[in-house]
Amino acid sequence: MKYLFLICSFLYCSVAQANTLPLQKITNLTIAAPEIRPFIYKNKNGENDGLLIETIDRLNATGQFKISVDIMPWARALNAVANGHFDALMPTVRTTERDLFLSFPTKPLIKFYGSEIFKRVKDKFVYQSIPLIDRSKTIVKVRSTHIDRVGERAFRDASITFVETTRLEDAFNMLIHGHADLLVADSVIAKTVITQMAINDQVKGYRLTDKFHPSFLAFSKKFAATHNINDLMEKINIVNDPDSYHLLSR
Repeated sequence: MKYLFLICSFLYCSVAQANTLPLQKITNLTIAAPEIRPFIYKNKNGENDGLLIETIDRLNATGQFKISVDIMPWARALNAVANGHFDALMPTVRTTERDLFLSFPTKPLIKFYGSEIFKRVKDKFVYQSIPLIDRSKTIVKVRSTHIDRVGERAFRDASITFVETTRLEDAFNMLIHGHADLLVADSVIAKTVITQMAINDQVKGYRLTDKFHPSFLAFSKKFAATHNINDLMEKINIVNDPDSYHLLSR
């Protein structure tokens, strides 16, 4: 009887102690994202897929996060987060203009490595440097594509302007069908789209830069007002490795 009493007392104390332990806080996060293969896209079954989606799945599996991602056109995603309809936008480059309506953490979500300028294989154009590009050339890029400050200044000094599209597939179609002379894009993203479109034999790329540029999970001002976004990004990057994507996507 004495032993039964001791066992019951032990079990009671264990249950009482468990009930007093703090529950693990779950971070709820809604993300708006443009389609950028191989990082974020809809697969043939209409499901979210890609390298960044795999990262989100791993974050949700920790039990510390409940993250949902809605894929939509770039401009719509940007406006949705700026207006506080979604908590965050991924991925996006930090600019002075975007600082006005988005909040950026110190640490990036992903690092993009290098960009290229593409031409049609049959064209005689050979890239040497930005200042030597004929300013009459029509150059297309996706609206969300980032060109580093040095490259941006070089294009501006050469009086070269861009035609912008929402999707890289549309930009490549403009190039191969003669509606644009050249195309500028991130190397990894471009190669993924070229393979997907099966146009490897129709376009040729020249390296513009091999410098990396950071891209962020940028938060709405509304979300940042009630959350420490730097602490949150530190927790995300325990699972996420910003340097890994250019290696995984090769």
